[in-house]
Amino acid sequence: MVLLDGATFQEISACDMLREQFARVKPKNVTSSVAGQYSALGVAGENTLLELFDGALPGSHRLTGGLVFSFEHPGSVQRAREVLDTGPGGRYELVHRGSADTGEPRPWYHMLRVDLGEDSPLLMFLNEVTGEYFDSVSARRGPDGELLRSGYLDAAFGAGTHDRRWLRDITAVTLRARPQRAARMADALTAMGYRVTPAPSGPTGDAASDAGPTYRITGPGVDITLVGSATAPEGVLDITTDLHEAPQRNQAFVFGGTSRLVLRQDGTAHWTFTPPA
Repeated sequence: MVLLDGATFQEISACDMLREQFARVKPKNVTSSVAGQYSALGVAGENTLLELFDGALPGSHRLTGGLVFSFEHPGSVQRAREVLDTGPGGRYELVHRGSADTGEPRPWYHMLRVDLGEDSPLLMFLNEVTGEYFDSVSARRGPDGELLRSGYLDAAFGAGTHDRRWLRDITAVTLRARPQRAARMADALTAMGYRVTPAPSGPTGDAASDAGPTYRITGPGVDITLVGSATAPEGVLDITTDLHEAPQRNQAFVFGGTSRLVLRQDGTAHWTFTPPA
């Protein structure tokens, strides 16, 4: 989840290369119990999704981005809830959405929001789509009934794994957070079984790392870096992805003054962002 300024969001939305070559892209207007009503752009890989948000999200305080993890095995979110209740803490909600045919509210997904402190501009969710909703959109389950992320994305974005756009999946994410918040995120991921390695604080006076450690976090299919900072704006700094095919040369795309996407000859892409102040 990445918050963008309006101009950058519009440039990304209008980029033909993103839609036609890079990824499955879908705009949406959403009403959220956390963020209110907002516009977003989904950029889908095979199993992972990047959501880009347009401008300042509504709500009682400013949100700038975050991480969303989704469980594939039914019942996992309840076990995660028990783990968080004995550690970092979290807030659970069963989110409903109106059905397409009758408009009646139906269970959509289980949302477990990690407690990152009062008025946190960052969000961290551990979610699980309900089996009822998963089946209602004709998403493909796994052989043992798993609620496959790839199946859900195929149902939501169309095409699927045979669509040979460049993007395969997100493999790494870097976020900047206040030191205490970064520690809470690291604690929550440790409780979920991720391997967390603290690194020393950056040089004194370095706005990107002042007064906080950096956490290197390794989990299934993704590496996460949390950069602690007491002063610099919090948010997503960059993501790295795998590509289905490597370009013959590096290609760079600049969006507004705050975002840059580079397709690299090593078969990866690197997308950088400047969090809003």
